[in-house]
Amino acid sequence: MNAYDVAVIGGGSAGYAAARTAAQAGANVAVIEGGEEVGGLCILRGCMPTKTLLESAHRNHQITRAAEFGIKVDKPVPNWSKIIDRKNGLIEDFASYRRHQLIKGKFDFIRGRAAFVDEHSLAISPLGSGKDSRQQRLIARSYIIATGSVVDRLPLPGLQETGYWTSDEAIQQSKPVKSLIVLGGGAIAVEFAQYFLHLGVRVTLIQRSPQLLKNHDPDLAAVLRDVFEKGGCGFTPTRSCWK
Repeated sequence: MNAYDVAVIGGGSAGYAAARTAAQAGANVAVIEGGEEVGGLCILRGCMPTKTLLESAHRNHQITRAAEFGIKVDKPVPNWSKIIDRKNGLIEDFASYRRHQLIKGKFDFIRGRAAFVDEHSLAISPLGSGKDSRQQRLIARSYIIATGSVVDRLPLPGLQETGYWTSDEAIQQSKPVKSLIVLGGGAIAVEFAQYFLHLGVRVTLIQRSPQLLKNHDPDLAAVLRDVFEKGGCGFTPTRSCWK
């Protein structure tokens, strides 16, 4: 059984930063990553993909305003598949660099799914169905859990029957859509509403809270809503849509 000072469960941005810092401080460290892909939420499905997509949408939106600046251009036509290709290429560059950092780091990098046996030991099940399916055992003095998050599936009546996208599906949409409803008024909902709106999609945003970005300054939220409405986004505030 391998023994470590620190074991980090999760090899995303937080897990890698924790492992690197602990190793630099002289600790004997292991990182266990159980995802099918290596890179973590921020690189593969979160911050980086959405910002990449938003940049394409911003460029499209700015071109539609060219006449304001005395420039005559034809109406831009977004190539959705090319936008997704650009995003995938950039994300693969980031992800491959992170894989290199994990493999070459001053710690042990273990691929497998971890489960606690007791307060100091882990059982690590290998990924896939290879020849060696035996569990590894690992003990550590301290653990850092950095496993990221999963999509929250809302218990909204009729949603399953109607069909919907989560953020995971939304960042992979390579075919144009004409209209879209965004459920929620938080940061992620606002990002996706703006992305699709700036690609020419008719967007309606349904929110439970009295304002967009309910945990932010009301004045800021009011300005943001004004910008959205001027851009053509519809709003439907509701208190009883889902629990």
